[in-house]
Amino acid sequence: MHHAKRWLDLILQQDLPEREIFAAHVAAGAITSLCTCGCHGFGFEVPVAAELKPLQRSSGLFCEVAFSSNEEEEIDILIFTDERGYFAGADVSYGMANVGPMPDSAEPVKLLGVWPGGSATEV
Repeated sequence: MHHAKRWLDLILQQDLPEREIFAAHVAAGAITSLCTCGCHGFGFEVPVAAELKPLQRSSGLFCEVAFSSNEEEEIDILIFTDERGYFAGADVSYGMANVGPMPDSAEPVKLLGVWPGGSATEV
C-alpha cells in the first residue's frame, strides 16, 4: 500500500481537471488492490453511499499525468473512473509503454504534462 499511497499523494498535488472533485473522491474512498505485475498500479473504490459529483459521465480514462524521473524512463500515471464516473484506480507505469517493473529508486523529477481523457493540455 505504501507505493499506492505515495503516488496518490503525488497525484493530489497536481493541477488535475476537476481537482476538487477528485480530492473529495479520494477522501471518501480507499485503495482496494495493488497490481502485482511490477508496476505500481492500484484499484480504488468510492463507496456507493457517497453522494459526490462524478469526475466524468462513465467509466474509462479520466486523465494522464506524466513526470520525468531520476531513471532512464518517465513515470506515467493513467487515472480511471468506474461506471458512475467515480475514481476507480490508477495505472502507474515505468515509461510510456510500461517498459518494465517500476524501479524502487524511481522518483518523479519534473511534471511533463497533464492530459485530460480525450484531449491534450500541456502544463
